[in-house]
Amino acid sequence: MGANTYTLVVREASSHDAVDVDILDEDGFVETARQFSYGDYGVYTEREDDRPDRIEEEFTVEATSVDVRLDRDGHTFAFRAIVDDEEAARVEVSDADWGLHA
Repeated sequence: MGANTYTLVVREASSHDAVDVDILDEDGFVETARQFSYGDYGVYTEREDDRPDRIEEEFTVEATSVDVRLDRDGHTFAFRAIVDDEEAARVEVSDADWGLHA
């Protein structure tokens, strides 16, 4: 089995109340997708129109399993691509970066 290139994609949901996190394969197909609700982490946004820019982090690995995990540390979300139980990529977003309020 050879190495594959994936992209961890983090973007705010169109409803402005959650974050959509996808891992795409090298052809752009969704390998795994998760949504994390702001309410579950005690934050919210007052946005109605504009959303923060999506963030992409590309990584290349040999993988049998690919998943997404979220860690919350103080006022920062860490979205992690987990490949075979090891972190392969990470995107961190602070509340201030995306205008989130507690």
